[in-house]
Amino acid sequence: MARVALASRASYSGLVCAAKPFPVPVLRLKSGQRNVRSFSSMWDRRFTKTHEWIQIVHSESDAAFIARVGISQFAQDQLGEIQVVEFPKVDTSFKPGDEMVSIESIKTISSCNAVSECHVVEVNKALEEDPSLINSSPEGDGWIVEVKFTGGLDEYTMDRAVYEAGCEDGSIPP
Repeated sequence: MARVALASRASYSGLVCAAKPFPVPVLRLKSGQRNVRSFSSMWDRRFTKTHEWIQIVHSESDAAFIARVGISQFAQDQLGEIQVVEFPKVDTSFKPGDEMVSIESIKTISSCNAVSECHVVEVNKALEEDPSLINSSPEGDGWIVEVKFTGGLDEYTMDRAVYEAGCEDGSIPP
């Protein structure tokens, strides 16, 4: 049974928002984990305009969390067969837009970029032996790195529906 919360009546720039019920998901967190405010649900996969996905796997606080990062199915389809993945060293730090990982396919060389300040805490060692895992499971076993973020990601990411619509209508270029 879904819980329902009541939105309060508020005024923004002269507009009045009436109180309306909206569903609130009930999260089952593992012991020691906390909900992260920057995501509607800490387990939701978020996407970037450069075709990376980010999914929180552990929360240390509301402002610091560890997330897996990979490339979307759309990006994998554009790249074709992945042949080589060049990883950063663990504990390497990145600023927004920095290339974290180089991905070589039969078509081109691409990258997986940092969406926000972060540092690498783990790489997917399975990809060192079998980079084609990205082809068979880009949003699953083909994850690329785990990084620690220390800030919200909402301004840099979008949910799957918005991402897929942008890929379809061309507002997010390939």
